[in-house]
Amino acid sequence: MYHIRVLTGHQDEDDFGERLSDIAEVEYCSAAEDEELIERLEDADIVICEDEPLSGAVLKELDDLKLIIVLGEDASNLDLMAAAERHIKVLCLSDYFEEDVADHTCAMILALLRQIPEYASDVRNNGRWQFGSVPWPLHRVSANLIGIVGFGRVGQLVAARLKPFGCNLQAYDPFVSEKIMLEHDVRPVDFDKLLKTSDLITLHLPLEESTRNMFQEEQMETMKKGAMLVNCGSGGLVDEAALYHAVDDGHIRSAALDTLTMEHPSAMFLEMLGRPEFLLTPDVRAHSLEAEKEKYDDAERYIRLFVEGKYDGIPFITSSEE
Repeated sequence: MYHIRVLTGHQDEDDFGERLSDIAEVEYCSAAEDEELIERLEDADIVICEDEPLSGAVLKELDDLKLIIVLGEDASNLDLMAAAERHIKVLCLSDYFEEDVADHTCAMILALLRQIPEYASDVRNNGRWQFGSVPWPLHRVSANLIGIVGFGRVGQLVAARLKPFGCNLQAYDPFVSEKIMLEHDVRPVDFDKLLKTSDLITLHLPLEESTRNMFQEEQMETMKKGAMLVNCGSGGLVDEAALYHAVDDGHIRSAALDTLTMEHPSAMFLEMLGRPEFLLTPDVRAHSLEAEKEKYDDAERYIRLFVEGKYDGIPFITSSEE
């Protein structure tokens, strides 16, 4: 029997113990300091985690550990170099939420294009039932040019959802070929042109050193006057203080954010909260009942493939050299 340790503490939700009872003994434990964690994971063959840290000091003490499954796309909580040195395979589950992120992004895009946050705020706070109380002109959805920054799987799903509305679409992504963009009926452009010509820009990039604060004061000044910005990608892509001032100055019309640089209320968050030009949701883009079920189904499926030695069907991000 394999020994599986789950660090997420969501036993009532994932039920790995029941799912995998025929091949493994599953125990749940909370994250702890390194010394205590080493003791808890001492005989683990497989560890399942979300954002719980697993340092190199911990991994070097776990002689039986063969596989780490991260229930998400971000493995920054792991020492991947130490895992590779110890021939520990690592798998990140990210496919399960791509549709949800695309759905949430398009909901936010449509809300901004139709000025829903501003009009809803006017009705609620001013009791005014009147078209024209929002100063910006209202265009039909198909009249807008949407710029997609990051044309990976989620960016492509967003494009597919927007096409039936008749939007013109353009994208910037130095790591995706123009051929792929054209196959999705999306015009490839450079970053500067996307900034200058898009009516709305939506971000779908991972947070890395090269993308941190990718949208600062300079980029917002380059954007069209009256343009809109949506970030359902990663917190830290946008300098939120610069964004707030660009909206306050009247250069940027509105913004929708599901992720922030700081994932808890800050002074800038509270400033945004008081403005109808900002549509804010609390990091919900990747969530749905269907996504949660798919996440646990994928984890179970990959564990069974791993136990059977069918490694070719598992998208490891590190692998042992056997």
